[in-house]
Amino acid sequence: MRLLYLYIIFLFANGCTPSLRSPQRSFDSFILWRTGHDAETIQQIPLNSNDASVRSKNESFVHVKFNIKGYGEVSVPINTKTVEGSEALQADISQCKSILLTYKANHEFIVQLRQTGIHGGIHNQITLPGSEIFTMVTIPFTEFKGGVKPLDLKDVSKFNFAFLSNDPEDGFAELKISGFSIQ
Repeated sequence: MRLLYLYIIFLFANGCTPSLRSPQRSFDSFILWRTGHDAETIQQIPLNSNDASVRSKNESFVHVKFNIKGYGEVSVPINTKTVEGSEALQADISQCKSILLTYKANHEFIVQLRQTGIHGGIHNQITLPGSEIFTMVTIPFTEFKGGVKPLDLKDVSKFNFAFLSNDPEDGFAELKISGFSIQ
């Protein structure tokens, strides 16, 4: 209970408070981690579904592995009221400043913060390097660039983590995410 109390104080102290349009932002509150890829790309992990989350009593993480021809991705809606199989709902994260991501990847990948809209709308993004060990990075929202319009944090829908090519040595692209929060 004390830990929950300290977490709530941390959220309010940072000005990033949960609301109807921007729900809780801890890793375990994001449950719809779904894969996507073009018809030529082969998804190796997860093998028999598009659910990239691995949850047990002791740990939770996201794991994807692709043999890329065009692209392979895992996405997560920000609004936890988004239902399976639908477009990600709008969320307002304008009171927040960044994401905290803990990941391990064998190849560089793109993190997109997508505006609300059909097929994700506008795609502001940042490229992160591969890392052989789990690495924790804080990414300010000001670092997300390249969209048709400037990023509007009052109208975002999801994060995509995308590979556009395989690692040249391994011949595949793999990503594990062990921590993700919006701060």
